[in-house]
Amino acid sequence: MADRSLRGMRLGAQSLQSDEGVVLVDHQYRTYQTEAGERFVVTFAADAEAPEVWDSPKTGDEGRLLDDEGDLVPYEAPEQKPQRTHWDMLLERRTREELEEVLQIRLDYLRERRGTAERREPTAGKPQTTGRADEAPIVHDIAGRPRAQTAAEKAAAAKAAKAAKSTAAKK
Repeated sequence: MADRSLRGMRLGAQSLQSDEGVVLVDHQYRTYQTEAGERFVVTFAADAEAPEVWDSPKTGDEGRLLDDEGDLVPYEAPEQKPQRTHWDMLLERRTREELEEVLQIRLDYLRERRGTAERREPTAGKPQTTGRADEAPIVHDIAGRPRAQTAAEKAAAAKAAKAAKSTAAKK
């Protein structure tokens, strides 16, 4: 097995192809300068248009293109759109009043879970039923989407109905 190996040749280290007959592409050298004064040269194909801005290979700073006389080429930075934040996208979907109401509902829910405050009557909608006893009442959330009533909302509705009956009986 050892006698069949290639000797005296570093495979992959050297090319067996010569440089004879190879025609290199025409190229141009363009010089850039950073704000710190560092100059660096970048090679481009002769038919390529050199960009007005290029990052320095040493420092990573942005360099601006110099013309043949060594003066900076006039450059206008492209106008950038302001970045849309999560808040901007949220305001596209809901008004501030809706957001305040959602916040209040969530805060009430968290306070109820912790037992630190009494829950106020929901303002988004009243329970709607068809009258069947086994049916879960449906309420509409802030966006008008129907959802099932929670156990706490059921208890609050029952308490309010009981209070309304006792008030009506007293009159």
